[in-house]
Amino acid sequence: MIKRNILIAIAILATATVGAMALSRPALADCMGVKTSIINCDNGSGKDAKTGEEAIYNILGMVIKIMTGAIGLVAVAAVVYGAILYGSASDNPENIKKAKEIWTNIVIGLIAFAFMVSILNFIIPGGVW
Repeated sequence: MIKRNILIAIAILATATVGAMALSRPALADCMGVKTSIINCDNGSGKDAKTGEEAIYNILGMVIKIMTGAIGLVAVAAVVYGAILYGSASDNPENIKKAKEIWTNIVIGLIAFAFMVSILNFIIPGGVW
């Protein structure tokens, strides 16, 4: 019964998310004569990006921002899953051990991602953010 309720909640959230994305309109910017909502042509100085290298840095920054959001969502979902395992373990030590292992892996993954972003922030001219 609990699994069914969780699946129903996930289906409702997925439907709401897809519906919101389908009904929204993108904000298009003029990027060297091309209307785009994906690539940011502003290189921070108020001028449009003139080289492909600047566009690649902008795309890389955008990918990292999307990954940050996705990893945050996955981490929150994993914490909730671990909490459900831990709360429903009663006297089962295997579920408690599995929940603690999930939480440990979340912390390790978030630390590794933070190091990756800080290294890329150091390597990319102007930084990721």
